[in-house]
Amino acid sequence: MTKSESSSVAKTRFYAEGNQLPKCCHIGCNNDVAVREWKYWSFKGECGRCINARKKGIEVEGVTNIKKKYCENIDGQLEFTCLVKNKEDWKDYQESLHLDHFDGDHGNNKPENLKTYCALCHSRKSKEDGDWSSHRDSRRDIG
Repeated sequence: MTKSESSSVAKTRFYAEGNQLPKCCHIGCNNDVAVREWKYWSFKGECGRCINARKKGIEVEGVTNIKKKYCENIDGQLEFTCLVKNKEDWKDYQESLHLDHFDGDHGNNKPENLKTYCALCHSRKSKEDGDWSSHRDSRRDIG
């Protein structure tokens, strides 16, 4: 089975099992999130429209962005401090910022469940929380 075939099968199974794509995390946007990888039922926290607008620096009328333009761990809230200390220093590195689902449920895009962390802080948090452990059950039930 090729990668595209397995992704296609996973997509079909996702919908056949009654699942729905989560909605975009941004307040006022009701679009489905963008799909990162069907094979693993991996989804982004944002829809394609909001991702593209954010990358271009365009505001979408009626939508309030949840994703910050800096790593929220600059204050050490993760019990270690981000290496980049100033919000302004993130200006040219927006693609290095990730949305972290605090409760581990990638379908829960409520603003209070989301934090913006840089790739380094997000990776370290995930490792320390055991999110990368092969012995821990995934929150994504891909059976």
